[in-house]
Order: sequence, then structure tokens, then C-alpha cells
Amino acid sequence: MQNQTEKLQGIQRYYQRTRQGEYGNNYYIEPRETYPLYVLNSDDRFVVVTFDRDDNYVVVDNKRYYLNKYNSIKATDKIQQRVAVVDLDELQKSKGYPYSDKFSHRYTSVFESFDELKHLAMSQYERNGIPYVKQLAQYNENTATCSYVYEPSFANATDPVTAA
Repeated sequence: MQNQTEKLQGIQRYYQRTRQGEYGNNYYIEPRETYPLYVLNSDDRFVVVTFDRDDNYVVVDNKRYYLNKYNSIKATDKIQQRVAVVDLDELQKSKGYPYSDKFSHRYTSVFESFDELKHLAMSQYERNGIPYVKQLAQYNENTATCSYVYEPSFANATDPVTAA
């Protein structure tokens, strides 16, 4: 198992998608069991962000940084407002592209700086340790549609959107 983890790159070395449920559309985006302790104790490295499905990027300091398999693990692409766990160290290594409001969509995530993202990461870490996300698919038999609910590790248990 350790050998297999060593071959992975970027965030994949530290996080995994653990599928659950009959159809595999319920899952956790969570730390691997082989997660090194020094990374696990990093309070400003990993952050949960939302972004627009049509973007596939976050905006930092007026530059677009695309979310890819090296810097993020994303939840479902079946809804417009998506969620991802992002490795800020890897994101900072990515190439930034100029951003203009003409690229903006409803759920485009815009941050002033990487410091703002690191502050958000620290805030999430302080709530419940290293951040993770649980995705739950909810099937409506009357309309034959599936909707998704996200339960981030740092949410309040009394929040009706994220309460189990």
C-alpha cells in the first residue's frame, strides 16, 4: 500500500475519494490512512472551496488557477455549484491565467490572495481538524431526479443544509 501511495502525485498522495452506497455516488473526499503526520498537522495547506461547474477554476489575485488532479479532488460534476478539496501548495505551483469579469459565472470563486485562502484553510482546520467533505446523493422518486448534499467536516451540526 505504501509503494502505491509513493507513485501518486500532488493531492492524491494525501487525499482519496472513498465511495459508498449502491451506486457509488455517495462518498467522502478524505485524508488517506498513509497521510504523513507533518502534513496532517498543517493547518493552512488544505481548504474546501466551491466553484462553478463551467469554470473548473478558482480566481486568486485576479488570476485563474485551474483545478486539476494534482491540486484538487472534486465532488460531482452533475450540479452547477461544485465542491473541491484543494492543496494550496500545489495550487500555488500551478500556472495562473489572467482573469476578467467576462469569465465570471454564478458560482465563480474569487479570492484576493493566497493569504486569504490560507486564512480560510486555517478557519476550517480550527473547526474540526484537517478538512474533508461527505457527498450524499438524494434520489427523488416522484421526479426521478438526483440531488446532492455536501457535509463538510467544519460545518455546524445544527445547520439544516449540512446536518446528517
